[in-house]
Amino acid sequence: MASGSKAPRWKLDTVYPGYESAEYRRDRAELVKASRALITKLNDSVSKKKTPEKWLTYLLKKIDSAYALYANLESYIYCRYATDTRDEETLAELNSMEEDVLQLKEAEVTLRNELFGLRKQLPGLYKASKTAERFRFYLNEQLLLQSRQMSPAEENLAADLSRAGGDAWGRLQETVSSNLSVPWKGDETKTVVELRSLAMHKDRTVRQKAYEKELDAWKSMEIPLAAALNGVKGFAVILDERRHYESSLDHAALLSRISPKALDALIGVMEKNLPVFRRYLKAKAKLIGVSRCAFYDLFAPVDATGKEWSFADARKFIVGQFNTFSSELGDFAESAFKQGWIDARPRKGKVGGAFCTFMPLAGESRILANFDGSFDSVATIAHELGHAYHGSVMKDLPALHQDYPMTLAETASIFCETIVFNRALDSAENDGERIGVLELFLQGATAVIVDILSRFKFEKAVFERRKAGDLSPAEFSDLMIQAQMDTYGDGLDKKQLHKYMWAVKSHYYSADLSFYNYPYAFGLLLGLSLYANYTTEPQGFPNRYKKLLQQTGQATAGEVTRGAGFDIESAEFWQSGIDVIARRVSEFSKLVTKATR
Repeated sequence: MASGSKAPRWKLDTVYPGYESAEYRRDRAELVKASRALITKLNDSVSKKKTPEKWLTYLLKKIDSAYALYANLESYIYCRYATDTRDEETLAELNSMEEDVLQLKEAEVTLRNELFGLRKQLPGLYKASKTAERFRFYLNEQLLLQSRQMSPAEENLAADLSRAGGDAWGRLQETVSSNLSVPWKGDETKTVVELRSLAMHKDRTVRQKAYEKELDAWKSMEIPLAAALNGVKGFAVILDERRHYESSLDHAALLSRISPKALDALIGVMEKNLPVFRRYLKAKAKLIGVSRCAFYDLFAPVDATGKEWSFADARKFIVGQFNTFSSELGDFAESAFKQGWIDARPRKGKVGGAFCTFMPLAGESRILANFDGSFDSVATIAHELGHAYHGSVMKDLPALHQDYPMTLAETASIFCETIVFNRALDSAENDGERIGVLELFLQGATAVIVDILSRFKFEKAVFERRKAGDLSPAEFSDLMIQAQMDTYGDGLDKKQLHKYMWAVKSHYYSADLSFYNYPYAFGLLLGLSLYANYTTEPQGFPNRYKKLLQQTGQATAGEVTRGAGFDIESAEFWQSGIDVIARRVSEFSKLVTKATR
């Protein structure tokens, strides 16, 4: 759509003017210096023995400072990489940064081992040191992680090898996916990112053509991408076994700060309610005039108005809706637009999808999106602004308290997205508009529950098979088709699924974050529950909500949600979120029946 060409690019100068700037070179040098100081202090056994509270206080302050530097630098470099994956200067900085941070990772490993030696003294140290007490959760979590780490020498080797192993394989997938293009019409070519966007085209023949072209494009790269996925998962399998995790899923749950019981409850409720989403897909098929939806119909627009949003319209709408919740949220969004925090213009070399990253030293976020003029793009901007708001309310906290798990990372984003959808639904002037808004909500909910579950099942199967050896491209595709059949069921045409989704999704290619999927479902259902709370008890809710966000880096997911009155180990809690979706499926189905009589 033409709207994307008028969308803005972000400004990064307020973070760093460039790689050669004094500010950037200073922080790079300071990160190396801080990491070396940490190693020196960790090896100071005399100080540790004589004044353990001072020794620990120094370490905590220094590691907090070092992680703020690292997050700021890494986010800046990645922002430049994400908008031009071919930039050789940025690739060099990425490699150099990975080398510089090895000492910081070594310090973290050593700290965990030193804490293990001090574990019996920790209760006294919490009393003796205000800093230690402030970081009690962090220290206890490091002790837990210490029980799952290898020897310092092995951990150092693993960190060093990851640069040429898991991380390199992940960059290969990003580079391929951001540059892969195919002929479209005449001399015109389209990247796979652009082809994915055409899944939202109103013309079914265009959607089908884009789908078929995309499958052909991925097939042309299936061998290197299968090698990359084997490399990433093989790397994770070996390290997780060496670290004595029962499985890579066990490791993912620990990093997500949730209990196995909570994860089982979530997945169980998702599986139980698949028929809800299949009812929606059948109603959508009826609405668009097909016997059954194909994969390329999942994002087919049904808005009878056919409205194309300009970026300026999206900005005005989002800020206006955020202001209905709180002026603070609305003002924050307007500031993010005004200061050039958003890169929304699609172009070759830019990664697909959307993300938000926070720079703690700058106290600023940056949002990447690929705006195409659809309402879905508007909702995506609102979603990412939620992440940015989350960073903003935490910017005055220590860097160690800004590190929240993936499960809680989606809390603010889903909440902000829900604000926009609900306001759009409330302002619908007729059944046609209401169908359009409801369908977009259900489209997103289906992606987050059904497609996420298919990704979860696929990744679980891949890990089980990868232990025995490499998988071929055909085996990856077969596992993906099976996962989609198990989840979408009779909601989709089984002959028109997407066997290359394993190549599309960059989340599979993260060696450090396996199962980068179920937290989205966690976030959706938690966000819906929070929004329901807001509608029943609006008085004072914005402040309560802000405090909840500020706690996300200082407690487990269970502890944070208990503070909001939720029990995430209970199937009933997750079902309450699904029930919100089910009611909207019922309304959508009734409106479709009425419209198609």
